[in-house]
Amino acid sequence: MMRSEFIERTGFEPTAAEYEQIEQEYMGTDIDKDQFCKQWVKQGGIQRISRQRVRRIEELEAEVQQRTKEYDELDAARCTQISAMQERHKQKVSEMEETIKAMQQGNFDLADSYQKMKEKYEEAERKLSVIKEAFAILKGEGKTA
Repeated sequence: MMRSEFIERTGFEPTAAEYEQIEQEYMGTDIDKDQFCKQWVKQGGIQRISRQRVRRIEELEAEVQQRTKEYDELDAARCTQISAMQERHKQKVSEMEETIKAMQQGNFDLADSYQKMKEKYEEAERKLSVIKEAFAILKGEGKTA
C-alpha cells in the first residue's frame, strides 16, 4: 500500500517516518488494504500516533529549553570574558598613556636641562674670553686702539 492510499482510506496524514511504522504493521498482517485501514483506525491508530507526536513535541521543546539554557550560560560566560578583556585593555592603554606622559615629561626635562647647560656653557665661554683678554693685557699683548 502506498502512503497516498493510506491517507485516502483513513483521512489521516502521517509523516514519512510514521508511515514507515504503519507500513511495517501492514506488512505483518495478511489482510487487504481496506480492512487494515479500518482496523487501524478502529484500534486507535490515529490516537496512538497523536500521542507519539505529543511526546516528540515535548521532547523537542525540552531540548530547545536545554539548548537555550546552555546558550545563555555560554553567552554570559563570553560576556564576562569580553568585559574582563576590555578592562585589561583599558588598563594597558592607561599604562601606555602614563608611560608616554612620563617619556614626554622626561623629554621636556631633558630639553630644559640642555637649555640650562647651554646657557652655563655660553656664560663659561664669556668668562673664559674675559680671562683670556685679561691675561693678554697682563702679558702686554693687550689690545691697542
